[in-house]
Amino acid sequence: MDTEKGRNDIEFENGKALGTYWAALCLDGLLRTRQFIRGINEAIKEKTNNKKPIHILYAGTGPFATLILPFIFRYSKQDIKYTFLEINPFSFKLLKNVILKLGLEEYNISLINSDATKYQVDSKNEPDIIISETMQNALAKEQQVPIFLNLMRQVKNETIFIPEKINLFIGLKKAEIPLEEIQSKDYKKEMKVFEVSKESMFPSNNLNKATATEVSFTKKQTIIRNEKLKGFNQIVIITEIQVYKNEKIEINESGLTTPLFIKDIPNDLKSSISIDTQYIISSEPKLEYKITYHTPNQLA
Repeated sequence: MDTEKGRNDIEFENGKALGTYWAALCLDGLLRTRQFIRGINEAIKEKTNNKKPIHILYAGTGPFATLILPFIFRYSKQDIKYTFLEINPFSFKLLKNVILKLGLEEYNISLINSDATKYQVDSKNEPDIIISETMQNALAKEQQVPIFLNLMRQVKNETIFIPEKINLFIGLKKAEIPLEEIQSKDYKKEMKVFEVSKESMFPSNNLNKATATEVSFTKKQTIIRNEKLKGFNQIVIITEIQVYKNEKIEINESGLTTPLFIKDIPNDLKSSISIDTQYIISSEPKLEYKITYHTPNQLA
């Protein structure tokens, strides 16, 4: 791989697509990869029990289609058809080469060099499972949310999305614990402020699903009273991922769920805190926040 050429991310109005080199490094996230593969395996078993062939759409494959390659070898050509979407032309070129080198040309694999945030699903060939792992911790910078928004609005409710649910919380980190010793139990979730799932983004009673291209996410306010801040020294954004059913990636188990520091808590703080949050899709998607300090009387 030309590592210099492959290091360049591609910037869009709704987030960035990782450079090929960085996408390839995702192979190093062993727990993340394991949990995704386990979740995908559960989804495939569930769907193939009811029909064959099933259709899997994989949006943002990177150069190796890491999350789905094991299943191509495991299932027969007749059981599953695949659509691979990749926007980065360098990654796409490498992906085609991988398919060729592995002798997979006879499998039902459609390779499409396209933007998954704008991709139009063929209504006569809807996917049964849609996979996309195009995210960083706190759902910052990359296109996970706009990709899922675009695809969720086009398919039936019974389509399985992997990951099934991504939650963001405002949380606190315990004080006086060295970074190298910190564990998930040293973080405390205060309030869920954003969720990516079919149920949260497109409830079953949403009649505007087909036209929901412009979405403004709900603003949330988290209030943490002064007495609850004792023993904590940082405000953080916590990410939790439900890949599918019981397969999850918990706090700090992966780079995807490393808590994102947003503010130190002074030792002598006498105030309570409110954190106003709203997820924004822009050229740099993120959970925007505003922290305000309050006297006890202001929150009475």
